[in-house]
Amino acid sequence: MGPDMRASHWSARIDDPRTVTAAAAILIAAALWIAMWSVTGRMDMGAMGGAMGGAMGTDGAARTPPTDWDGGMLRGFWEVALMWLPMMAAMMLPAMTPTMAIYAGLAAKEDRGVRLAARIALFTLGYFTLWAAVSVGMALLQVGLRGSSILEIDGMRATPLAAAGLAVAAGTYQLSPVKDACLRHCRHPLAHLLAHWREGVAGAFSIGATHGVYCVGCCGVFMGLMFVFGAMNIWWMAAIALYFLAEKIAPKAETWGRWTGCALIAGGAGWAAHQLI
Repeated sequence: MGPDMRASHWSARIDDPRTVTAAAAILIAAALWIAMWSVTGRMDMGAMGGAMGGAMGTDGAARTPPTDWDGGMLRGFWEVALMWLPMMAAMMLPAMTPTMAIYAGLAAKEDRGVRLAARIALFTLGYFTLWAAVSVGMALLQVGLRGSSILEIDGMRATPLAAAGLAVAAGTYQLSPVKDACLRHCRHPLAHLLAHWREGVAGAFSIGATHGVYCVGCCGVFMGLMFVFGAMNIWWMAAIALYFLAEKIAPKAETWGRWTGCALIAGGAGWAAHQLI
């Protein structure tokens, strides 16, 4: 049995679970962005190289990155993964907030108090477990490919031809049926939640994880654009996060998202041609 779906007014009262959930999510997102600003504001190339497991020497000269997972690469991987996890949470939490609030409103028809809070927390955890997996994957690629023809030696930024390829790949995916299907689920969270509803605390995690699958399907390829201007570029992070939020809530995103895809393909192809000529 799903929740009772009779219409109810979303009040601004502090005891409305939707309001409380949205406010908590906004505060957490703000704290994460402040933390990311603090970290990226202090980072110079030497510090970033250190986080990558010693890509730069103490004298500032580049050295060959470690290639064994028993040595510097393993340490570098964990340090990079710990950068990606809060960065991913900061970027995706604003876009997830409306869905979290809707879930809170539905779950409040079945539970209250501690059980309701536990359900909302587990729903959110299920969602971000998928993005945590993406973060680990990003860290593996970043450490494994640094200094190659794909990522520059600090591992934070794609080489010019690779950046062009990322733009073309993201643009092509924007035009794909898979992107369309995932975006529909993300733009209509109420319908998605009702279709995948599970009662009680035990079902909260699975609902969140299911929604996370569609969200990764919607935004995961686009996330590769983080490497175009630098994976720790706070302004680029903010631009991509705002784009994700706009795709979820702005009118006619299905239409202008396709124009974004075309622009990325054209820009990437043009940049690749410029590099090859």
